[in-house]
Amino acid sequence: MEKGSATLIAVVCDPDGTARVLPQDELDRIDEIRKGEGRLVWLDIADPGPAQIELLRKEFAIHPLAEEDINLRHQRPKIDTYPGQHVLVAYEVLPAGKAHHRLTAGEVAGRGGGAQLGEIHLFTGAGYVVTVHWGPSPVIEDVMHRFKQRADAVGRSAGGLLYALLDTMVDGYFPLLDQLSEKIDTLEDRIIQGKEGVQTLREVLDLKRRLLKLRRVLAPLRDVANSLLRRDVELIDDQAVPYYQDLYDHLVRVLDQLDLYRDLVAAVLEANLSVTSNNLNAVMKRLTAFTVVLMVPTLIAGIYGMNFHGMPELSWPFGYPLALLVMAALMGVIGLYFKRNDWF
Repeated sequence: MEKGSATLIAVVCDPDGTARVLPQDELDRIDEIRKGEGRLVWLDIADPGPAQIELLRKEFAIHPLAEEDINLRHQRPKIDTYPGQHVLVAYEVLPAGKAHHRLTAGEVAGRGGGAQLGEIHLFTGAGYVVTVHWGPSPVIEDVMHRFKQRADAVGRSAGGLLYALLDTMVDGYFPLLDQLSEKIDTLEDRIIQGKEGVQTLREVLDLKRRLLKLRRVLAPLRDVANSLLRRDVELIDDQAVPYYQDLYDHLVRVLDQLDLYRDLVAAVLEANLSVTSNNLNAVMKRLTAFTVVLMVPTLIAGIYGMNFHGMPELSWPFGYPLALLVMAALMGVIGLYFKRNDWF
């Protein structure tokens, strides 16, 4: 898919449970088709342009504020209710290879083979679901494939299809959290081994920032799931409630892990600072020991360098070598003392 090229796929689930792809020349009949009894229409739009926005306006009567959100993008996860329509904004995890041209909420995994977040707008109403995204979407591709093969397994109602999409999005966060956990373990090992340089500190702070970005996305998404679970949206029937309870539980688990990792990163940062401080103290100890060792010969040399008459051993032939011997002996004794006390 080229950047900026809009792609539309419409799939219709008939009352008998069979799914069929709607031809492109029938897209202007979606408003009429979705009114059929027991029929569900799913329209997916990638990289929408003015023509696609006009289609949404004509066939689904999207609210001007929802249209404004599509044009502005970078919305926080939320659910907005308009007359006869509900609009959800959520974020999925994108593999690094599929995120090269997609406007996202920011990189959230480590450098080199990391991942990004992709924004998805979902429009739901009686008998239809519309998904709008930018660039390839693994979640949409996965659910669309299953929906085409067997619509019953995904959901023949708007609430069921909405759950399948949200559940697939949330499940995509668990592998990402596993990657972040491995990254934290690696940083801990490097710090314990004494490799706590500027690069390590930079990676720890970068990881802390990524976890914060993730929480800014997942915490509002949990509120969205809670709103759906409370059945603030009339699309959720009695049969769908257990599924949305499971979705909410998954989000709680993800957020709990995220908070745990934030605490671990804070502990790693403190360990990094402690190791750095300990290493600095060790260096200062060695420098102090060397200073004391060198102070003795400096003192003796300073005394014998005053050059006044009547100095002992001034005319003695062995005075100079004796002074050197005394200096060396004292330096050896002091050095041995510091060595035994682990100052070297």
